Amino acid sequence: MIISAFGVTGVAISAYVWYKQVTSGPVLCIGEGCARVIRSRYGRLLGIPNGALGVVYFGGAAIASLVATPVALILLTAATLVALLLYGYLTYLQYAVLKAWCMWCLASAALTIGIGLSLLTL
Repeated sequence: MIISAFGVTGVAISAYVWYKQVTSGPVLCIGEGCARVIRSRYGRLLGIPNGALGVVYFGGAAIASLVATPVALILLTAATLVALLLYGYLTYLQYAVLKAWCMWCLASAALTIGIGLSLLTL
């Protein structure tokens, strides 16, 4: 159940980020870095907004954890490993290149870590 909760929360955050990536206007943020990070050139992977990728990943995590078949959990584990690598790279970019922090992005990374740790306990 905890993975499902992380997944649903991640879908909500990612949907907000995706919306803010493709629209103009202010971004709700603690500090001023969210808009700079979300709308930077690093906000897309192969032309796909990172928020859209997050919606797919977190939605898949929620569904896979409810289905909980061995195949679904193996696919979720593989997707989580890829997501963790991507979040590691994106967090590095926030720190070293953009010099700005996005609380939504960091929350998504934390949720992915939570999913990964939860998978270890299954």
